Amino acid sequence: MKKRSVYTFLLAILTAFSLKAQEVSLSVPDMTVDPGQWFSVDIKASDFDNIASMQFAVHWNPNIIQFQSVSSLNANMPDFSVINSFNSNFANEGRMRVSWFWFDSNNNVGVTLDNNTTLFKINFKAVGAQGTNTMLEIADDTSIDPPFVVEFANFEQEVGVAIDNGKVTISGVNATEESLTEDFTLFQNSPNPFSEITYISFNLNVGTDAKLTIYDNSGKAVFQQNKKFPAGLSRIPVRRDMLLSAGSYFYTLETVRATATRQLIMQ
Repeated sequence: MKKRSVYTFLLAILTAFSLKAQEVSLSVPDMTVDPGQWFSVDIKASDFDNIASMQFAVHWNPNIIQFQSVSSLNANMPDFSVINSFNSNFANEGRMRVSWFWFDSNNNVGVTLDNNTTLFKINFKAVGAQGTNTMLEIADDTSIDPPFVVEFANFEQEVGVAIDNGKVTISGVNATEESLTEDFTLFQNSPNPFSEITYISFNLNVGTDAKLTIYDNSGKAVFQQNKKFPAGLSRIPVRRDMLLSAGSYFYTLETVRATATRQLIMQ
């Protein structure tokens, strides 16, 4: 009898651990947008298996990006609607609450989606100054009591949530992050760190031949652009597939009379 009790106890622990091990992943991309641009951000999910309910809040700085609407709601989520599932009453303060609930009562199952599926899009307008940025975060909303917490559940119990938040950067230069030389001003790449794309900007006093080189930590050149650039601001896009792997890099701008170097980081 005692052995059976121990076995039952262990089985209960293993069952509970197995259920708890389920974890939904949510992701928000890093984005660089132009001043005044209207743009959309995909809120994506993976490991969305047999989910019957979800709730979370999305936060941003309304002085940098201005909420416009939500769209492209996932058609495989029954009863997921703009009217019933989104509370954007405080969007002017930089937060929106999202909630949804559905399950098949005949089979006691929720909804399963493919990995990296878009749950919905949030549409914004970039209103911040060049070089400014804001985090776009999925998190609890603690402005109310009780707090509106991040929660996902299947038909049986609450499941874990892993969140990869993103950053929106208004393209342009930040005057506090620059290297001045007699020939040019080299600005910090933006965004930095970056995941998919970043921009290296520099301002030449006069049109001249210049060489932009990106080096890895071993000093090996992994990208180079050597040509005559016009006077004024130039902006060079650097995409993820142009570099070897995530990590720290250095970029150097050279002219006949001046050289400057800054660091960039790819996540």
